[in-house]
Parts: sequence; C-alpha cells; structure tokens
Amino acid sequence: MAAEDLPIDLSEAGFMDDPEDYYPPTPPPTKEIFTMKSGKAITLHLVGHSPTEAHTLWNGAKIISDYFEKDPSRIKGKTMLELGAASGLPSLVAAILGAKKAVMTDFPDPDIVATMQRNIDECDETMEARFDVLVLADLLFRHSEHGALVKTIRETMRRSPESVAYVFFTSYRPWKKDLDMAFFDVARDAGLEVEQVEEIHLEKPLFKDDPGDLDVQKTVKGFADCSCSTDVIYVSLCFALERDGFVVVKAIASPAKLERLRDASTKATSLARSGGWPHVRTVGKQFPPWSAADAAEKGIWGVQHLMNPDLGGHDLFAEQYFSEEVLSIVRELLQCSDDDLVMELFNMLVRPESDFELRWHRDDIPAEASAQEEMERLAKPAFHAQYNFALFDDDSLVVVPGSHRRARTDAEREAGPFEKVLPDQLVVKLGPGDIVFYNNNILHRGVYDSSKERMTLHGSVGHVGGSALRARNVLQHGVGDWVAGCNFSRLEGRDRERAEAMRERLVKMGSASGDVGYSLQG
Repeated sequence: MAAEDLPIDLSEAGFMDDPEDYYPPTPPPTKEIFTMKSGKAITLHLVGHSPTEAHTLWNGAKIISDYFEKDPSRIKGKTMLELGAASGLPSLVAAILGAKKAVMTDFPDPDIVATMQRNIDECDETMEARFDVLVLADLLFRHSEHGALVKTIRETMRRSPESVAYVFFTSYRPWKKDLDMAFFDVARDAGLEVEQVEEIHLEKPLFKDDPGDLDVQKTVKGFADCSCSTDVIYVSLCFALERDGFVVVKAIASPAKLERLRDASTKATSLARSGGWPHVRTVGKQFPPWSAADAAEKGIWGVQHLMNPDLGGHDLFAEQYFSEEVLSIVRELLQCSDDDLVMELFNMLVRPESDFELRWHRDDIPAEASAQEEMERLAKPAFHAQYNFALFDDDSLVVVPGSHRRARTDAEREAGPFEKVLPDQLVVKLGPGDIVFYNNNILHRGVYDSSKERMTLHGSVGHVGGSALRARNVLQHGVGDWVAGCNFSRLEGRDRERAEAMRERLVKMGSASGDVGYSLQG
C-alpha cells in the first residue's frame, strides 16, 4: 500500500518524530577552579557537551599551564596561539604571566566560542592596552586638538624605547604651517622625542586650485615624533617635579586592575566605617595619631595600613604598591635603582561622611617656622617619592606650584589656615588610574566633598639615603607593628625579591632611628 493510500498522513500524526525522552538531555554547562602554583585561582566555564570533547578540562592544559608558571620567561612578552582551546586555560595563564598576546581558537561551535569569550571576560588579567606603533596621518590641521592627540599618544603607546608614533602630514593651508608644526612643541613639552624621518615632494597638490604656496601643498613630512623612550619621558617628569613640585602621569593601570582595586578598597572602607578596622584617619584631625574611638562620632577620611596582613585585600594592595608601573616612575624621579628603594607607607584617602578640609601646610615643616627655617629644610634633598593614585575622579588636592623651592610669601603667611584661595593655587584633577607625585613640602591642602565618591591610594616610597627624620615620618604611622608579616604572595620572581629587599631596608632604617615622635600635630 502506498503512503498516499493511507487514511492519515503519518508525518502529520508525528509517527516519524522521536519520543520526547528518546535522547538524554544535554548536560548543563559546568565550571572548574584551576589554582596556579602562586595561589591564584582561575574560574573556568566549560560547555555542557561537545562532540569535540571541549566540555572537559584536559590534563594537558593543566600541565602546560604549570610548565609556563615554572619559568614565566617561556611566555612573557611573547605571542601565543592556542589550538583546540576549549576553556582556554593555557591562554589565560599566559596572559597572567605577561604574554604579549594570547589567541584562543577552537571548532566554530557557538557555545564553545561563547564559553571561551566568557572565560576571557571574567579573567581578571588583561593584555597591556598599549601599542608599539601609532599612526597619525593628516591630523594636525585641527590645532585646538593637538593637546588631546598628544594625550592619546601618551596613554596608548607602550612605554618602551622601541615604541613610536608616526605623524605624517601636509600643510594644506600653507599660511598655517607654523600652527601645524606647533604640534611637535606640545609633544616635546610632554616629554616625547621628535625626529623628522621623511619628506616627499609630490608632483602636484592633493587639492587643485587651493590658494597658498604650491611647494608647501605638495610636500608630505613624516616624523617619528613621539619615539617613546622611557628615559626621555621620566627625565621630563623629573624636571616637572623639580620645577612645579608635582607631576601627573595618566592612566598607569588597566581597567581590570582598577576594578579589582576598587572592590578591595570598597570592602576595606566599609570595614573601617563600621568600626571593624581601627587604623583610620578621623574627620577633624589632620595629622597622626588618630583614635579609632573618634571614628563612630566624627567619621573617617582615610584608611591606614593597606598592606597590614590583618586587612582583607592586603595582598592585592601590596601587589599594587610594589608594581613596576609605580616603581619605574619612582626610580626615575629619585634617579636611583631598585637597590636604593625602601618600603614606606600605603594608605587610602576616602570620602568623608561630612565635608572636611585640611589646612594649608607642608608635611614636614611646621606653620610657625621662620623663612630661614623653611629654606634650611627645603634645601635638604627629598629621599622619597610621595603620590596619590586615584581609583575614581579626584580633585581634592590643591597646591601652590613652585612653593617647594621657596619660603612662604607674606600673603601666604598672613592667610588663614583654611584660606579658600591663595595666589597661583592649582587644583590637581585626576581621572581613574591617574597618579600624581608631589613634593611633600609643597604648600598644599585637601578639600574633601562628602557628595563625591573618593578612594585614592596614598603612598610613599623611600630611598636608602633617607635619615632618622624620614624614619620618624614613616614610623609615626605604626608600620613597624606589622611589617614583618606583610604578604607578598601575589608577587613573583624579581618583583618579590625587590619587595622583600625594600621591607628589609625599612626594618633596618627603623632599628637605627631609635625613638620617633610626630613631625606635625593636630
């Protein structure tokens, strides 16, 4: 009997369909935790099932990840392509260990691809968001944007002697060629090298019948104008610090690192506000010692001892304090090597629950000092680098540029301690990830707005040339009570050795300094 002779349509009746429970249900996605030898845990998402076996975290992926970690030089600074990645564990470990680029590939199954992307997104390490080569072609005609262009170069070009920004352009409006060339003055002022590398004379201009000098219109100039030599940048920073008493470096941390630090800082601040962390700065009192008993009534404006092993997140704060992105700047500002660095302070300045202001001051010179006493102290070298590293927008620091090189003027001496405006004062504006280094004896104050979120890491790094005077300024904060237990578990290799050595120098300095008091009161 033919199918068309049947009284019913078998396909419409569902006789050809599989029963609902004929196939077992697809297993749900899973996840596993892989713990690196350093103690860092990586959460890996896996597909529920895959004909290519991508739902399994294979031993080969684990062992090669361990292999990389045994000697990070096998992958650090290199590019890596992983075939059949599945969860992509080796690629994630490579990124954590400093690979220049790690690329995951697998079978083009949507679930596998989505899982790899999720693991990348949730991994708290990102590749360096900077570039070796930048290209700016015919962008200089908007003269008002020169500063923004240079800022972009500084924030996106990798800090390496080999990094370069190529700027090629024609002055299509010959009468404004000097304004075009002014871009390179802005670049030099920002600490970047400028070198002309090309000049081509074309047969005809790009735009026919345009007015002005035809020779200029037919000329294309090329500059490797921002060859980003680390030495050149930091010599410029050193010059700016000496000239102005402060210097701002933009965007030193990746967005992923900022998020981790914000999370740890939020928890530490909440703990301190609730009375669970006694080491705080209390509103109404500018200098140590502070009393935790006052915090409940008056509120806090700072959290002390971020690297104290009793504070949650201390290991992350230690990782940031001893990071190369900070210490590379410190070395250049102090004109020294790693062997000269001394561990000092790492605290946090936070939003008070009511508006609060600090009076005008120099950190190590009392307000009653005479002009001669000021100059005697200012003439002594500063054996440390002090900084504010902003996790959110921060415009709390107000300085008088250049005041670190002179005694106070009559107007400054006669001004009230909370004078709203002093001649030539400047508000230092930081974005998230920006850091400002400043001479602690520049005339400065803090203005804290309770309506603005603030979590700014406040640190200082010392130099072995420092004296008992510097020891007093450090040890007055009670660092000696816990420094021996400082946790460097997130640091590896040379970074960990450097941190251990910096701590040892602090302990030695403290032992030699004897009894210490407080440099300023109130």
